[in-house]
Amino acid sequence: MPKLLTYREAAKRIGRTTRAIRYMRQDGMPMGWETRHGQRVRVVDEQILLKHWRARLKRWPPHQYRLRKAREQEAAERTETPPPAPNRPPDTTGRE
Repeated sequence: MPKLLTYREAAKRIGRTTRAIRYMRQDGMPMGWETRHGQRVRVVDEQILLKHWRARLKRWPPHQYRLRKAREQEAAERTETPPPAPNRPPDTTGRE
């Protein structure tokens, strides 16, 4: 059974305001109606909310910049040369 969230619950779930949820609905996110405590409220399925939120992040330039910067840092860390081996004194025991 899908978890249905109200505007306030949906905003809290993704860390945004209720106004952002309204904008997402105007942008095309499907929402329905439900009666809770005798009042009709708009609700959205949690999975639809998260899918729409991920799509918005992909279109948001500052988020893309942060992702690109993180990828570049990871690549730089992977390509760093390992530290040189410590200098050891020559082996005087006669073993190779």
